[in-house]
Amino acid sequence: MEKNNYLISRIHDLALRSNNNFIITSTSFLSLSEQSVFLKEHSSLNKEFNNELVFLLFGGNKEESDRKVLFIYNKEITQKELNQYINEEISLLLITPKNEKYSDKFTHRDILGSLMNLGIKRETIGDILIDSNSMNTSTVFVLSSIKNEIINNLTTIKHTLVNAKEIPLTSSPFKLNFKIIDIYVSSLRIDNIIKEVFNLSREESKELILKECVFINGEAKLNPSYILKKDERVSIKGKGKFIFLDDSIINKKGRYHTKIKKYA
Repeated sequence: MEKNNYLISRIHDLALRSNNNFIITSTSFLSLSEQSVFLKEHSSLNKEFNNELVFLLFGGNKEESDRKVLFIYNKEITQKELNQYINEEISLLLITPKNEKYSDKFTHRDILGSLMNLGIKRETIGDILIDSNSMNTSTVFVLSSIKNEIINNLTTIKHTLVNAKEIPLTSSPFKLNFKIIDIYVSSLRIDNIIKEVFNLSREESKELILKECVFINGEAKLNPSYILKKDERVSIKGKGKFIFLDDSIINKKGRYHTKIKKYA
């Protein structure tokens, strides 16, 4: 609770600066939990500042981003000014092995661990995407303030010598892998869907929800009976994420046949 109050206070202070000085302000990268805290306060902030401010969550990887920076600015700020500010605040790094022949295969944890071993704080690191073909090349969204530290000091991941260089923010070569899967459920409740997508028991599914591990469009959901709606994006700590595509058909047994876009 104390951490949440600090985050709300920090966002409020940034909003005041944006409002009073007609400037763009921004946070570090926010986790899904932190984004959920902000989203619950969003309407109150809009009301306080008479809907004159824009609160934009942006991670660099469009709608697929999990970790996002919150940008706050007056509605009269132009798109050109905003784009310039974003490009100054967020950088995209490409990490490649020096010798692909002798390279290990990397996981998200391998790359994140190597970055944090440099003394880099988690909140300065955004999404990490790994090339699904080679598994040894990746892109990492970072705050621009720490990009040179990574470029100059990241030399190895696992036992592999690597290079890091900056590439244009809009040129990320990798996308998250996903597959469309069909599931059959008795209802479109969130606990039912999670149970089928991740092969869990109903109790395990409910427990994840009640422990605030389930986020729908970035906001934590604590109601296991919540009915998913078409195109809602679900992220689950430690499990993965998917988009509910709907297209539900009720079969002869009274079960819903629906489609899920599940990310690897």
